[in-house]
Amino acid sequence: MSANKENHPMTYTLYTSAGSGSFVVEAALTMAGAEFTKIDIDMESGTHREAEFAALNPMKQLPALALPSGEVMTESAAILIYLAQEFAGKGLAPEAGTAEQARFLRWAVFISANLYEGVLRYYFTQRYTTDETPAGPAGVKAAAQNNMRTACAVLEADLARNGPWLSGPGMTLVDVYFTMLHSWNPGMADTSAMSKLNAMVEAVRADAVIAPILGRHGL
Repeated sequence: MSANKENHPMTYTLYTSAGSGSFVVEAALTMAGAEFTKIDIDMESGTHREAEFAALNPMKQLPALALPSGEVMTESAAILIYLAQEFAGKGLAPEAGTAEQARFLRWAVFISANLYEGVLRYYFTQRYTTDETPAGPAGVKAAAQNNMRTACAVLEADLARNGPWLSGPGMTLVDVYFTMLHSWNPGMADTSAMSKLNAMVEAVRADAVIAPILGRHGL
């Protein structure tokens, strides 16, 4: 039964760490008005590598979301798409079957593949090369930043045609998703040529629902 049915309260469990990708899932659940609890995972002490959490997510990464059914979801883009479907009408995504929803789905996957992965390559370069000379990690980092700026230019161009939001007349989860990644690496869109993206980020950051969650996550 869908979680947006009345008279059937269901509780989600979000495995989270401040400043991690779990921010955007917490934002989605809050926007939806969903009942959820949070379990803090101490990344610095290595809690995410312990057997209990690894059983939930073998990749030992956040976010992880336990659904009311007991099913565990990982991968932030997949979680956002799922929650947008479960809480239709709550403003998480455009209406199903519309051109705006098509953009929502496109940009959710695009952001995950090009920007989330790019941030990881930028900050965790050793994961992406076996070249231990200084040129190895440096090259990975430079390529990641260049690729992210290319991806941001694609988003900027779309905003020029369809803006001020990425998937409709109002803020949706893809705008919040981008804002999280931008907060991790502002340089990905830190040019005057990307003024529309930066304006969108400022609007998300000023949102009355999102702003407190950003603050709690130190973003």
